[in-house]
Formats: sequence, structure tokens, C-alpha cells
Amino acid sequence: MVLGAASGCAGDSSSSGGTGGSAGTAPVEMPDNLAGDYLVDLTSGENTCMTMDDSWMTGTVTKDVEFVITQNGVKVQAAPQGLPAIGVLALTGAIEFTGEIHGSHFELTNHGTKPYTFGTCSYTINAVVEGDLDGDVITGTLKYEPVIGENPACDDYECSAVQLFSGSRPPS
Repeated sequence: MVLGAASGCAGDSSSSGGTGGSAGTAPVEMPDNLAGDYLVDLTSGENTCMTMDDSWMTGTVTKDVEFVITQNGVKVQAAPQGLPAIGVLALTGAIEFTGEIHGSHFELTNHGTKPYTFGTCSYTINAVVEGDLDGDVITGTLKYEPVIGENPACDDYECSAVQLFSGSRPPS
């Protein structure tokens, strides 16, 4: 992680003309540049969600998923493109992932809005990306997790389905 010091407090007239900053000034984080157009391969891993048993096949590989990532400081937004975008939209009700990068590690969440029910349990599904950037290569996990409320019928419905990903962007 690269850090740069922020300048001293603006308008501080108590300074004696020194060249240093002031105590309590937070450093400014300079994260790695994650922005770009990526081609990502997804490999389906473990699935503990009963409702996804029919459609989930461990070991299935989806190749060359287009993923566009934009960045403003530590804030990151990302979205799949083409048919995979339709798949994410159908599953979660949303396409965009939002989150942050700190150093070379990033976390993004697609906050699902599509309602589901299983028995008397009502929920939505979030898709959570956690990964690392190494040059122009990203690797990590994409985890689909139901967001369950306070309903006691949902107590036994904590599960997840995980995909491993790796991908790259053209060198800049």
C-alpha cells in the first residue's frame, strides 16, 4: 500500500513557519489502479444453497466474461457486459458492483434487489467480489449469498455459492 502525507491544516495560524504537517493529519491513500476492461474466466466452486442445486455445476468454467471497472480514488464500480450481465441481472436484480480498493486488494458488492422466497423465508441475493490486482491481472472469488432478514424461518438458510475468477486487461 502506498501512502502519501496530506499537507498541514489549512488556515492554521499557530504554525511557526515550519515545513511539517500537523499532528492528527491522516495520510492520503494511493491505491493501485484497478480501472480497465477485463476478460475474466469464472470457475464454479462450492455451493451450499439448496435452491441453486439444479442450476449449479461445480467445476463449470465460463470463459472470457467482459467486465468493465472504473475507479475514483479508493472507490470502485464494476459491471459485467453482454450475456453475463443479463445473468447477473436475472439472479440479483442489479448489474453494478460497488466497493473499494486498498493497496492491491479490492472488495465489491452487487446489492441484490430481486425478491426470493424459500418456504416462508424471504430474501435477496448479494454477489460479493473479493480479489487482488497484480499488474494487469486480477484473481479472487465471486460469492453469491442470500440476504436474510430477522424472520426465524430463515435461520437455517445461510448458504453461499462460490466462483473463482482470474482475468486480465490489456497492458496500459
